[in-house]
Amino acid sequence: MIDSRRVLIGTVCVEAVAAVGVLTQGYFALIAVAVLYWIDLLCVTFRAIVQQVISRPVTDRETLFQTPLRLLAHKRGSVSVTDRLPPFYPRNLPGIVGVSVMVFVSMLTTAYVAVVTVPSEFWTDPTMLLLLAAGVVAAAAKSWLVLRAYIEAGVYKEIPAYVVAPGKRVLVFAIYAALLWLATEWTVTTLTQEGIEIARAGMTVSAAVVIIARVAYGTYASRSGFSTVAAADDRANETTDSDDGLVSRLRSALSAEHGVFVPSTPSVPDGTPLDTVEPNRRSILTAGVVNAMTTGGVVDGQFGHWRQFLIPVGVVGLAVVAVLALLEGAVAVSMVLAGLFLSSVLVLSTLSAVHMLLALAGVEYRFYDSEVVAYDRYLGEPQWSASYDRIRDVSVDRGLFGSPLRVAAGTVFFDRLERSDGRTFVQQEPRSSIPFVSDPDRVGEILRSRGDRLENDVG
Repeated sequence: MIDSRRVLIGTVCVEAVAAVGVLTQGYFALIAVAVLYWIDLLCVTFRAIVQQVISRPVTDRETLFQTPLRLLAHKRGSVSVTDRLPPFYPRNLPGIVGVSVMVFVSMLTTAYVAVVTVPSEFWTDPTMLLLLAAGVVAAAAKSWLVLRAYIEAGVYKEIPAYVVAPGKRVLVFAIYAALLWLATEWTVTTLTQEGIEIARAGMTVSAAVVIIARVAYGTYASRSGFSTVAAADDRANETTDSDDGLVSRLRSALSAEHGVFVPSTPSVPDGTPLDTVEPNRRSILTAGVVNAMTTGGVVDGQFGHWRQFLIPVGVVGLAVVAVLALLEGAVAVSMVLAGLFLSSVLVLSTLSAVHMLLALAGVEYRFYDSEVVAYDRYLGEPQWSASYDRIRDVSVDRGLFGSPLRVAAGTVFFDRLERSDGRTFVQQEPRSSIPFVSDPDRVGEILRSRGDRLENDVG
């Protein structure tokens, strides 16, 4: 169990700063509390992201190819960033995409509301600035205390990464701009219609009620805490929502109906490989551009969910509208839209290229006497392996997805026979390709010849 005192201490720190805001900000008390709680929610969300990337990695086959970082969903190995934290797993990165988008949306929308609707004297008050600085320190300390307790209790070794999510808090975070707008409108309307004294009294009482509710919830969460998988399984029917809703969802999240499995480690033959090839780095980068605009296709032949495809469609729509505006003589509008189009393409392509580099840049394909092994040099882990006698229908693709933008490389695709345990390779070892190699014909011939040799030996 996590030490509940740390959760309680962190809660008291944040609420103490909020209470000072109520006592010092007068009719701006409710706005001050709303801003402070947004800071706290931001820290909680960042803490949840860290918890996700360090927790036990698993693969969810239902969403395997429905995230922008789909090629990392089966990545084996971990990366150590600092001695104060456990290593993080690249395999867990696809799970934080949704939360990261929520953070970005909330920061943009909340910043807009804060600048446009919150009175300027709120931000120019030196006391308020000191209060916000204290709020940042308190919220960061709270999240750090909970994270350290989570790590020291060893919970991250037992709980799958996708279970550790802020849950309802992410939804609140995403719509927080609306909550801040409501608090501001209520404050300004009361101040205009009722006067300073009534506004001060009303906002102080409202803010105090919010703080009391938060303290009650924080106390409850500190008593619930986190539990290990075994403890959660024993009392799954007795638990309720704890901090981030972790314990109450643990049993159901681990059940077979969610289709979650933990892949086994690929086999690696003894001895030195007979041959080794690496992907062409330029092809990897250009594949990022194609992957961004088509939501997939490269490497694995899989595409993202149809909702992802709306993003490149919207980007192309910007270009079309820019051209139409130029034809109508609206040069300024056309230039703005063209700038948005180019910026969108650049951002999407950069993110996709980074995704491709993380997935493929460190991988080398080692051809042993009996099988081929994809080994990541950076992570020091084999990623997948395939025995030659179970490889069929080897083909070379130099088209848009096999050799993006016609760079001098190609992709070798192949099929595999079903596993003896009945599990498909899509579930266990999804990669059935050797992408972006400079001499794909030679690689294809190695796979065919060695497979034929093994079949002849067996025969």
